[in-house]
Amino acid sequence: MRLFVFLITGLLLTAALSAQVLAGRIVNEQGQPIPHATFYIRELTLGLIADEQGEFRAKIDKGEYTCDISSLGYERKVITVSVPENGLSLETELREKTYAIREVTVFPGKENPAYRIMRNVISRAPGHLHQVKSYEAGVYLKGTFKIDKLPKLLKIQINDTEAKNMTGKLLVLESQNEVRYHEPDKYEQRVIALSNSIPENFQIDDRVLLSVITSNIYTPSAFGGLLAPGSFSVYKFRLEDSYNEDGHAIHKIQVLPKKKNGTLVSGTLYVVDDTYTIQQADLSLSTAGTTMRFQLTYHEIKPGAFLPTAYDISVNINIMGVKGNGRFYASVKYGKLETNDHYTLTAGDTATVLKHASSKAGTVTKKQQKEQAELEKLINKDELTTREAYKMAKLLEKTVEPEAAKEQKRNLELRPLDSMITVTRDSLALLRDSAYWAENRNLPLREEELQSYVQRDSIRKISEFRENTDSLKKRTATKWISGLLFGEKINTGKKTYFRYGGLLLACTEYNFVDGFRIGQRIEAGVNFDKNRSLSVSPTVHYATARRALNITVDGTLTYAPMRNGKFVVSTGNTTADFAGNNGTSRFGNTLGSLFFALNTAKFYQKRYLGLTNQIDLANGLILNTGLNYEKRNDPENNISYSIFGGTPASNRPHGQDDRMPDHEAFTVDITLEYTPRYYYSVWDGKKFYRKSDYPTMRLNYSKAFGSVNNSSYDKIEATVFQTIRLTLFDRLFYEFNAGVFLSAGQTYLPDFKHFRTNEMFLSGKSLNNSFLLDNYRYATNDKWMQAHVAYISDYLLLKQIPFMQSYLFNESLHLRTLWLPHLNRNEAGYSIGFGELGRIGVFAGFDGLKYENAGITVTIPLLNNW
Repeated sequence: MRLFVFLITGLLLTAALSAQVLAGRIVNEQGQPIPHATFYIRELTLGLIADEQGEFRAKIDKGEYTCDISSLGYERKVITVSVPENGLSLETELREKTYAIREVTVFPGKENPAYRIMRNVISRAPGHLHQVKSYEAGVYLKGTFKIDKLPKLLKIQINDTEAKNMTGKLLVLESQNEVRYHEPDKYEQRVIALSNSIPENFQIDDRVLLSVITSNIYTPSAFGGLLAPGSFSVYKFRLEDSYNEDGHAIHKIQVLPKKKNGTLVSGTLYVVDDTYTIQQADLSLSTAGTTMRFQLTYHEIKPGAFLPTAYDISVNINIMGVKGNGRFYASVKYGKLETNDHYTLTAGDTATVLKHASSKAGTVTKKQQKEQAELEKLINKDELTTREAYKMAKLLEKTVEPEAAKEQKRNLELRPLDSMITVTRDSLALLRDSAYWAENRNLPLREEELQSYVQRDSIRKISEFRENTDSLKKRTATKWISGLLFGEKINTGKKTYFRYGGLLLACTEYNFVDGFRIGQRIEAGVNFDKNRSLSVSPTVHYATARRALNITVDGTLTYAPMRNGKFVVSTGNTTADFAGNNGTSRFGNTLGSLFFALNTAKFYQKRYLGLTNQIDLANGLILNTGLNYEKRNDPENNISYSIFGGTPASNRPHGQDDRMPDHEAFTVDITLEYTPRYYYSVWDGKKFYRKSDYPTMRLNYSKAFGSVNNSSYDKIEATVFQTIRLTLFDRLFYEFNAGVFLSAGQTYLPDFKHFRTNEMFLSGKSLNNSFLLDNYRYATNDKWMQAHVAYISDYLLLKQIPFMQSYLFNESLHLRTLWLPHLNRNEAGYSIGFGELGRIGVFAGFDGLKYENAGITVTIPLLNNW
């Protein structure tokens, strides 16, 4: 193996000598390499980054060049090099930076000078964000990654032999690209050459690689909102040094997050004083076992236009038994560059004078003229307050933002990454030989990287051999057992499929009416295309206590994917909760009944037929209609067994002393829901709603038509709810709901208005809009009002303690009230949440202002799926 690697290395070096290659090594005063230093060639606007050995390479023409050499912690150096026809090898030395000025002293009560600088950076960030109109560039990308450890369970689940054998082995990826950019966010990427040692099942999309360099530090959402209005509420800044470099005053500013949070960065910014642009950034981000470090180097490509020329990104992963590390490099060579004329510098003055983007067309309105005058006043102020800096940033964004970007904001469709980056591959991209790479790569390959390519070929040959022998049988047996236990989807044709639930889901419920429910759900369907399908799903359960079958059948037609069309026909004979989905979850009731004889859910028997349809009438305007027929009866408990003993309560809901008489219900249900300016994305031709800054409003009307002793009523209710992001870490949720039974000729408990309740300590409902109440006692066929408010914060009480800030949970305060003609119920509580996994909360209930009860609720959303 070593001999083979040596021969390859020799061939690469020979090929390199035949081209005009500038090969360099950057060292310190002791002759030790400086890892990841940058080498910028001014005449070519080419940024290069050195590897761990301080070495770099570039294919350039014969000639004389002015080069900037820099590294964090070292003095920047400018040299002139002459590259002859046969190339040049050079070694250059950098001196460690010594602070020429005295240490910055901040007296008590005085503001650190960094805040004045950062207010200018943030206030001008929109201008720098939209400074570039278009460019063409050559981009060399190199990434290396090594997985040090994979958990055994994950290895078992990986069928690919090549992937299983990649632990401890370095993976390498290189690509040469031509990139064209045009504002506001259109990229065209042409992959000229591509080489990697990554297993085929783990290949990375070309767009993902380019997305690293398409991110812009001036974007408000980038790097933890570092340069966005509101930054001072979550970051602290400290001036560490100021010095002159290449005719510019440079400020070194330390960035410190005020809280430990996975979305915030820490590190250092180097700011150019006269333009308040970023010259260098060294930022780190740590979240959930993953640490990333971003080192970005900027150079002045045109006067006043500082653009990134080199990227050095490292990542370390240690999460859920997976350990690994990687590094990503990018070198950028700019070609054509066109900037917008938002800025000009007046003679003898460093203040920025703004030209309104639409002034040439003579379309400036009086409002815009007023904003421009106010903006110019702020720009020319010697000192900005934080409030003025935020205001200036907003005014500048409105003024300099390209019309195309404004149109995108007016357009409610959120475009995915692949719509912003268009990728094409050269037909020879994967066929470039070693001679090509030796001449064109900007970082030399190390021995371990060469071995990675050799091992890739060896592993793939081994994989092919094993896949053609007995491993196929083993995987088939494993897949068969997994499908039998957990269920699976089987494609029976090009467009048809069959799905079943698996043996482990054959018995998931126990209650005192049915006993154990043993059975299976199956599904058969046909896909007309990616988003249009027809499926039929029968579910059959045997109720051991009733010795009867519960059978339901659902037929679902999905249509009009851009309008979320869905038509469902349902029929069957089964038991249902009197409270619908508002009471105890069936899985929670199973646990309570089976172990402790605690049956908080009460059931009635129904034979039913239902038709429902959902369709978008317009963007954000959703219409749901339904027709439903039920034949109902009220069963008794048929079993009383529980593991730890105890006597179950009867099947009578609290507040209902008599059995519900047998009856029928024929209902019509119409719901209209509207969310203004509802942003959406389109994936494979289907529309998905994403977000809105406005509340959702819902109006529902239900009517039951019935003869004597059958359900007969008219009900109308209205709901408004919204989650408002107050700050980066704080959100406010509210929901208001009110309704009335306009007429109630004959109503039974399933017809009543039921409220979301958590009678059991274990629930699947959100704590934001549910009550600590009995499931049925306060159901009504009269009028009602309810309100819920929750303040959710990443830093409320416990997270104010420093050592608790590294844990992934948030906290909430809850207030909720329920008004009925005979009740004024108020509740207050506190909860801790762990993302989407669940929450635990403690609540107190009051009758008016009089204390009534308290309880603890654990909610796990997954329970709603049982």
